[in-house]
Amino acid sequence: MSMLKINDLRSYLKNKSNQELIKEIVELSKQFPVVKEYYRTKVDPDFEIEIFEKYKKIIQDEFFHYKGFGKLKYSNINKAIRDFKKISKNSKLIAELMISYSELGVEFMIEYGDVDERLYNNILRSYINALDYIFKNGLEEKCKDRMNHIREDVVGVDWEFGDNMSEVYYEYFSNFDNEDE
Repeated sequence: MSMLKINDLRSYLKNKSNQELIKEIVELSKQFPVVKEYYRTKVDPDFEIEIFEKYKKIIQDEFFHYKGFGKLKYSNINKAIRDFKKISKNSKLIAELMISYSELGVEFMIEYGDVDERLYNNILRSYINALDYIFKNGLEEKCKDRMNHIREDVVGVDWEFGDNMSEVYYEYFSNFDNEDE
């Protein structure tokens, strides 16, 4: 099955009246919660914080579920971040969500000790993804202390993992620190 081409979609939409377009968007909002959330943030910008908290809670629950031990479904965590990126264009909130993933992962490691290789790999990947996003969006100054705090927290959990996190941190921030001088 082939994907819908944007030009075909545009042609389809151009043939619709305003009333038909409104009806179609309302239907999409009813069928797809992400579409509803997207438009809600357009209508009510303050709702963006509420939506952010919802997605942050999804991530928290994967690590520390209110009913006990989290499920640690990395696909749910990554989906929450992807979905929020589709809804929000606020780079600070997106970075905050990505950093939260790393922070919660490290907190989980500290709480439960040596878990498994997959957890280490996922947390390291989330840390790198957050740093990539932070640097692409010019948020280095705002996020540097938190990213360093995450790095410092893992040193006591596992030496090799701590070394890996430190290496990544300094790879990103060594040039940033040199620019400040």
